[in-house]
Amino acid sequence: MRLDENLTSGISHPIKKSIRKRVIWQVSSVLAIAIFLMGVMAAMHLSKQMQEQMHNLLSNNAHAMQQRFEERLRYLVDSTLLFAKNEFVVNALLDVTKRESYLEPLVKNFMEGKDVLSLSVVDFDGAAIYKSLEKMPEYKSSQALRASLAMGKEVMYLDDASGAIMLMVPIRYYATTQGAVIAVFDTHAIGEKMLPNDNHMAARLFKNERLLGEYRYDANESYTPLRLQPLKSTPWVEQVGLTIELGVLDREFWFPLKSAMSHLAALGFLFLLAGIIAAIVVAERITRPIVELYRRVKQSDGTEATLCSPMGTDDEIDALAKVFDEHSLMLQYQARHDTLTSLPNRLLFIDRLEQAIASSQQNSTFVAVLFLDLDHFKEINDSFGHTVGDKLLKNIAHTLAKVTRKSDTIARLGGDEFTVLLPDLHRENAVIDIVNGVIESFKSLQHIDEYEFYVSCSIGIALYPQDGTTSEEILKNADAAMYRAKEKGRNNYQFYTKDLTEKAYQRITLETQLRHAIENEELLVYLQPQVDMLTQNIVGMEALVRWIKEDGTMISPAEFIPLAEETRLIVPLDRFVMKRALSFFARWRKDGLEPGILSLNLSMIQLESDDFIEAAIAMMRENELEPQSVMLEVTETQIMGNPENTVRILNEIKNLGFGIAIDDFGTGQSSLSYLKQLPISKIKIDQSFVRDIPNDKDDMELTRAIIAIARSLGLSVIAEGVETIEQADFLQLHQCFEAQGYKYYKPMPLAQVEDILKTKKLEKILGEEA
Repeated sequence: MRLDENLTSGISHPIKKSIRKRVIWQVSSVLAIAIFLMGVMAAMHLSKQMQEQMHNLLSNNAHAMQQRFEERLRYLVDSTLLFAKNEFVVNALLDVTKRESYLEPLVKNFMEGKDVLSLSVVDFDGAAIYKSLEKMPEYKSSQALRASLAMGKEVMYLDDASGAIMLMVPIRYYATTQGAVIAVFDTHAIGEKMLPNDNHMAARLFKNERLLGEYRYDANESYTPLRLQPLKSTPWVEQVGLTIELGVLDREFWFPLKSAMSHLAALGFLFLLAGIIAAIVVAERITRPIVELYRRVKQSDGTEATLCSPMGTDDEIDALAKVFDEHSLMLQYQARHDTLTSLPNRLLFIDRLEQAIASSQQNSTFVAVLFLDLDHFKEINDSFGHTVGDKLLKNIAHTLAKVTRKSDTIARLGGDEFTVLLPDLHRENAVIDIVNGVIESFKSLQHIDEYEFYVSCSIGIALYPQDGTTSEEILKNADAAMYRAKEKGRNNYQFYTKDLTEKAYQRITLETQLRHAIENEELLVYLQPQVDMLTQNIVGMEALVRWIKEDGTMISPAEFIPLAEETRLIVPLDRFVMKRALSFFARWRKDGLEPGILSLNLSMIQLESDDFIEAAIAMMRENELEPQSVMLEVTETQIMGNPENTVRILNEIKNLGFGIAIDDFGTGQSSLSYLKQLPISKIKIDQSFVRDIPNDKDDMELTRAIIAIARSLGLSVIAEGVETIEQADFLQLHQCFEAQGYKYYKPMPLAQVEDILKTKKLEKILGEEA
């Protein structure tokens, strides 16, 4: 029978109720067994917990009773010791005539409230000089008394015959033992006072296995006992050998457990009843899975949003739904992916391009589409066969995946045509970098079986929203740009907009020329002196770089410095400037000139390089200069890019002795909390704040604030871009005395700076002679 016939029959002939009854019975049985087992486990756990709690209760009360007993014995010992030290008691041993007049009241006062059965005072030979009772035993032969008198220490023990507590305390006179006090305490009375307050508890006192006394024990009741042996923390109880046993009434012990069990049984019954009801509901649902499967199959369109599985039945019906889904998804995948390379096809590429366009509109970014066509691929197919051609296409797919980002989408539209989607771009140069990477990757030799090929490609580039507003329009324009690349001789790329192509070529050309200029040291180092506005003396110089091409064209630093940072050429560029400037500074110092402090602009890329510190130290040693003669300038924007890491790097540099200045301060939105942590010694006020002084009140206020911040942090401050006397006067009025700008000096070649330093030196000599 076919699947559709099964489904149809399932709808026209519902499942018999016997299935429903079977499910109800099976589910109810499982629930009943589970509830029973859980109840047994809960009862066992509860019983164990309650027994542990009762044991802890008995143990705590037994410990408390033992502790109280210990405290009582200690009190009796201390009281007897004090009694034995009483001078009247001591005198009673010596003064026979007076002992009868004052010993009797002393003894009565001592015995008050201490459960004392009797008390004797004996001399060193054990003869009684006083007895509280007429009929009292003689202690002359008592080994305990002999030991107490001989050692001069108190002795306590439990009398085996009477069960009373015997305490013998020596009476000392001028460091000699003259006699002893023998007190007999009522063990039973003491124990009764030590009982717990809980009337459901009874107690027994033992010495070894001998019962000394029972308290609250009812012969008609049964008890759960706990016997506690003497502890080291109760030395007197241990010495007399008392063992305390507490017991709790069994009916009190088991009543909470029986009550909990009855509640547990009632709760289990309710759970079972609820389980039966749930079984009925579940059975009703289980009888309709085939109808549900039919409904899902009928509504399924092959997308992940309308999959048939899971059905939740975990049986053949569920497996049938999963098989149907697997076939549906396989067909869907085949409909949206290239069979040969497994890359997305045109349909999926368009879908992702539309998503990228929507995201670009929200995030104010742009999207690029690269349209690639392999050059002369038809000749490879014709010469070596389609098998080799197919393998080459797979290799190309892997190559493109290596040189693009994970967020990019590579697709094969058919034949030898590939497209690459570059979403969420923030700058056009990122497109150029990726395209250059693609072009470069195609220069590698392709190995297919025993053949080797060099394959190139032509690339067309279209950008959203510049080159179109819809996915189809962007793809079409990228295709058109690709044909222009073919016309330009293949193995190149073209933007859909001609101006962008020219701009890209200009950037590549400029990068190549800059790299050549750095390698051949064709760049020029200029210096701009920094002055003390009060004395007009030069206090330092900032090293700047200028690029004048062979044809005399000067390239603005604003054009090639950002390019150097993007391509990491800034590292060799900075080191060239540093090396050249340091060599001149070293020579000038040896010649007795005074160039001041050399300020070097360094990017964070340079500072974060692994060998910067090593290279800087080597240059300083080579020119015999101290690090204190160099000030390294880092822009505020670069510092705030990763402030935590910057603090760590700058601390390492500061520890070497270099000065550190924040350049262009006020333009990078720095945090004062980070400013406090930075190991800087100088702040440079950006020229954008100085330029409009005194015409712009806001710039004046900001400049005043920057100077105040620097002063409050103990930092020196210098202003850039000072061009007028008004600007200089304003800065000096607010305690900024160092300046750099056209009012004093422009950036100059090294030779011109050297002439100025020599002139300054000559003027100084003439002034001293005058």
